[in-house]
Amino acid sequence: MTNDNNITNDHATSAPGTAFGGRVVGGAARAPRATAGREGMPAGSANGPRNGVAIAASGGTPASGVAGGAAARSGSGVAGGAGAPGGPRTPKKRTGRMVLIIAGVVLVALAIWLLLFLFACNGNALLDPTAQDGQAPYKSAEEIQAELDREVEEGMFNISIASSIQFDDGTSSGTAYIENIPGNRYLMKVSITSDDTGEVLYESGVLKPNQFIEQIALTQDLEPGTYPATATFTALDETTYDEVGQAAAKISINVLG
Repeated sequence: MTNDNNITNDHATSAPGTAFGGRVVGGAARAPRATAGREGMPAGSANGPRNGVAIAASGGTPASGVAGGAAARSGSGVAGGAGAPGGPRTPKKRTGRMVLIIAGVVLVALAIWLLLFLFACNGNALLDPTAQDGQAPYKSAEEIQAELDREVEEGMFNISIASSIQFDDGTSSGTAYIENIPGNRYLMKVSITSDDTGEVLYESGVLKPNQFIEQIALTQDLEPGTYPATATFTALDETTYDEVGQAAAKISINVLG
């Protein structure tokens, strides 16, 4: 039985003219400018800190000034807490950060590779171990060539199974000739269910295009008789194994004894 079906997816520096104990550095002479005192230093003192910068005395001795709780060094107040190091980061810190970045990139790449590997393994595990390459052996040479030349339209797929499957008894195998023809664009799997009870009587693994299953066995030991059943073909995307659509065919299961 063969049918085609539609598929339903940051230092502060002195500017020129700054007063240092009455002398002028880099500019015209001017009187010392009084500054507001800090840390208990009275206003009007020429040696107090000015805007967070320690001002040197006439003798060249650096005046002590405190800015932000840190001791002033060489005339400059250090902000941000006592003993805080200044200047750019050391090369050691930069190197350590770079190592962490590289390690992170490597870990992400390994995780992606592992996911792809597991996906590929799981996909292969879904393939039916009883599937054979080629077409069903009952076909003539002309029929086989016709199927090889045939192209199934995008959005369609062809289903093929024996209309009546016979079993010598409920535990024996029967010839079903389930086929995924070469012209199909999708992977395929098949399930057979009883029309009377809805129970699954058979379920295949995945077949690639140009594969077939000749013999099948039932999932339960049926009593002798004829059982109306439905074979449901599910088309799957060849890359993702996502379901694309389904088609069905009415068949009969014949158990002889």
